[in-house]
Amino acid sequence: MDKQIIMYIIAGILVIGLLVLTFFPGSIQAWKDSGKSTEEKCNPAPGYTEESWKEHMSHHLNIYKECLT
Repeated sequence: MDKQIIMYIIAGILVIGLLVLTFFPGSIQAWKDSGKSTEEKCNPAPGYTEESWKEHMSHHLNIYKECLT
């Protein structure tokens, strides 16, 4: 019985993780950029165009506020 509960918990965590990554795909990039210097995090990340990077940063003002001013 205990193994079954643990499996349900693991499955639930995986489902929640997949949902978060599906609905907020840029959240991993924002998390990685939270400790970088202003110059490093204002430059577009690999796979982003200049416009798409600015749009991404506008969704995370608490991290990229100084890049958008």
